[in-house]
Amino acid sequence: MLHAARPERPTAAAAATPCPAASRVRFRPAMPAPAQQVGPADPSADPLAALLADTARGDRQAFSRLYDLTAGRLFAMARGLLWSADAAEDVLQETFLRVWRSAHRYDPARGPAMAWLATVLRNRAFTAAAGRRRLAIADDDTALAGLADDAPDPLELTLQSDRARRVKACLQRLGADERGAILLVYFEGLTHRELAARLGLPLGTAKSRVRRGLARLAPCLNDGEPADWRTLLAGEYALGSLQGGVRRAFERRRDRDARFCGPADLWESRLAALVETLPDIPPPPRLWRRLEAALPANADRRRSRLAHRIADGVAGFALAALLLALWVAFRHG
Repeated sequence: MLHAARPERPTAAAAATPCPAASRVRFRPAMPAPAQQVGPADPSADPLAALLADTARGDRQAFSRLYDLTAGRLFAMARGLLWSADAAEDVLQETFLRVWRSAHRYDPARGPAMAWLATVLRNRAFTAAAGRRRLAIADDDTALAGLADDAPDPLELTLQSDRARRVKACLQRLGADERGAILLVYFEGLTHRELAARLGLPLGTAKSRVRRGLARLAPCLNDGEPADWRTLLAGEYALGSLQGGVRRAFERRRDRDARFCGPADLWESRLAALVETLPDIPPPPRLWRRLEAALPANADRRRSRLAHRIADGVAGFALAALLLALWVAFRHG
């Protein structure tokens, strides 16, 4: 049985920072419908959000339950994005360690809990892939056919939430070429160049398919409002086609400018509904054992000692200030 402990302080790169306080962006949240939206004051409406809230308070049983409910689909996503099962296991472990440390940074107002989890995992996967780009791109015509034509595709493999059905309906409005390009980039983490190689297309054509697909998706996901260039750039970021230095440059802009941060949040929230369509692939049991071993064993005691040290330091500083004030008063008295 796991015992309650507080999570560690987040590292600098633990999770996405909140949007800067600025005017609201035009890419307004139109999905789910207003009656189904989860407000920031009602995390209990999303069971995963409630588990994240408990995890942020150091509840290991909630963290274990969160892992049980989400690890399978997140592992399936990692397997698609990375070159080996071992790499996928490593990224999944890093993802949940970051969730443990940073659960308090999840904001229900910015999207569903699963979207936040998927974003953490995808960012870790892209970081891992940046150090080792695929040496060869597999020739998988069968899988591609499932994505690029009207045959059943991964969106139909599992039960779907209302969010997933809405995203699927918008994807079905795209041409087969655009839909296939977007799904390949999202599920396999392909760069524009890798997508071009996979499809046997010129690089410019591959880029155009992705961007044209995003331009057509945006109005469907946003009450008919067309997307500006910032929204499309944010869409490429959330999709995963921006990688390496370009991705890092976008993240720096996102941290400073709500005109980029807001659309990126909303794209990530919408596209993460696709995670629910992935098959549930349970990670090996050893992964949870490794994860459990990596969690701080005595976090409560360490945090308690730290709190006492801080309190003692504050008290000492206050006493020193009082003594100095008394000494000054005495000298001038």
